[in-house]
Amino acid sequence: MKSLSKRSFKLMIIDYLLFFASYIIAMFIRFQLDFAEMSKYFSPLILFPIVMVLAFYYSGIYKYIWRFATLNELKPLFQSTLIGFLINIFMFEVLRRYVTNFFVLPFSVAATASIVGLVLVSASRVYWFSKNYRKNTKHLQSSKNILIIGAGDAGTELLEEYERHPEEGFVVGFLDDDIEKIGRNIRGYPVLGKTNEVMEFVEDYNIKEVVIAIPSASSDQIKTIINHIDTTKVRIKTLPGILEILDNKLSLGFLRDVDISDLLGRKEVKVNLDEIKNYVKGKKILVTGAGGSIGSEICRQVLPMNPEILFLLGKGENSIFQIKNELEDKFPNAKIEEIIADVSDENRMRHLFSKHKFDVVFHAAAHKHVPLMQKNPTEALKVNTLGTYYTAKLAGEFGVERFVFISTDKAIKPTSVMGASKRLGEMVIKSLSESFKTKYGIVRFGNVLGSRGSVIPIFKEQIKKGGPVTVTHPKMKRYFMTIPEAVSLVLQCGEFARKSEIFVLDMGEPVNIDQLARDLIRLSGYIPNQDIKIVYTGIRPGEKLYEELFLQDENFERTKNDRIYIAKTTNNFFNKNNLKAFIDKVNKIITEEDLISLEKFFKDYIEDSKVDLTTINYIDE
Repeated sequence: MKSLSKRSFKLMIIDYLLFFASYIIAMFIRFQLDFAEMSKYFSPLILFPIVMVLAFYYSGIYKYIWRFATLNELKPLFQSTLIGFLINIFMFEVLRRYVTNFFVLPFSVAATASIVGLVLVSASRVYWFSKNYRKNTKHLQSSKNILIIGAGDAGTELLEEYERHPEEGFVVGFLDDDIEKIGRNIRGYPVLGKTNEVMEFVEDYNIKEVVIAIPSASSDQIKTIINHIDTTKVRIKTLPGILEILDNKLSLGFLRDVDISDLLGRKEVKVNLDEIKNYVKGKKILVTGAGGSIGSEICRQVLPMNPEILFLLGKGENSIFQIKNELEDKFPNAKIEEIIADVSDENRMRHLFSKHKFDVVFHAAAHKHVPLMQKNPTEALKVNTLGTYYTAKLAGEFGVERFVFISTDKAIKPTSVMGASKRLGEMVIKSLSESFKTKYGIVRFGNVLGSRGSVIPIFKEQIKKGGPVTVTHPKMKRYFMTIPEAVSLVLQCGEFARKSEIFVLDMGEPVNIDQLARDLIRLSGYIPNQDIKIVYTGIRPGEKLYEELFLQDENFERTKNDRIYIAKTTNNFFNKNNLKAFIDKVNKIITEEDLISLEKFFKDYIEDSKVDLTTINYIDE
């Protein structure tokens, strides 16, 4: 027998005494107060507990650290007890038959003693855990008491994690809106009341942290809960949405501060993964703009579907370098190739399509910042329109199976160069689809939460600096969705694509930017216009108060996915000759930097264009 630690030796002594006691108890159960009969079977009293303890030892029971144990660790106790019981029965039967009749172990006594012993040992382990837990958490109870909102599976798993890691805080109890749960206990912890009573319990129990443990909760449900919490008095943490957790075991590592995405982006997303895998698995996938917010998320969601090879194309080497490293860490066996290229460079793009023979192209490369593109309009035209034309045309020429173009709600009644250039990109793809067998698709959606340069990172940085938070107009509204949500639907659109359909994603209700800023300030633990000022700066050139997702002449029809619509338009787009003339004009404007002709150019080709370039002071003027 290997050398034992003091702790293991102590447990073995305790277990021996417990099985010793269990054998006596079993004798009383079997023979009542018949001491004469009982005296015939006292011989195994010493050996029986020794065999049980040895069975525990060789089963590794004494290697467990019971402070971190769960109910799963009680299973080996049961197995070891069964093994010890069988060994005792066999050993004493051999002794009785071949050594002496002095060693007699009745089967009923052995079985009863084993069961009673198992109960006593299990109880000792629970007591051992409870004693150590209380000892380790006693000094923490006044410094970091925790209240869990959600008395379901996720809440229970989190409770177990806190029990394993008492240094992270002490759970006081649960809150839940299920009336049947209120007043009952979960693992000895009470379900205190409803979620709208949260601040009462925060004050009564000196709560320092409220944890929202409801991964399946929608944005509206999360917002309702947070509206009852005074963020200046208590910190709020939450679990991410159910899609982000999937089948992973919950741990404290999942916990994070409540983010604005929890209030805006927890909508139900259903996609048919089998359909998406059918056109991705074993294929050569090209993602343009792979270093951007949308492009990089496309890469993250495509790689688990086992493409033959994923090509990351981008103009900025740093962003491509970063996404390549991230993907290799997560998917070490995947084949990934980086490509540094400008989508508006036709010769370079032609070489790439000829060399690699891509099967599927996700075209996410774009200049997207509205005010910046107002000041650099030919660059928007160059990348968003001409770059889209070259990439889509080459996809057709080289037999790409599917081509998905990422468009924007700003393409509808465009007031900005960015929106107009993306609208022209839509028109170009519709025209090219008449000439090639490639299945083209256009996906149109609004703002994505947390994308680089979007309003939320800007607000967060302003709050971090102590304000003020700048909002352009108190009535400005925008559509929002999370990046993973948007990309999941984009991938589904790729399967639906046939003949340059315009797919419009259901973004929910538009969000008031002023209210968004106020929510973000509250989530950061401040009071709007008291701790952090809100300043209105006025609408910038190219911006509008409200965005739209459909043109005036567009109807829409539903797809198999209730979050995806197809826009039906009566507009006629370019034929082959007109398309060539159009591209020639685009090249001429870009080459000559002819900004005077650009505004008229937009209006000539986009009937509802409201782009105004007269308000911009250009650097070179």
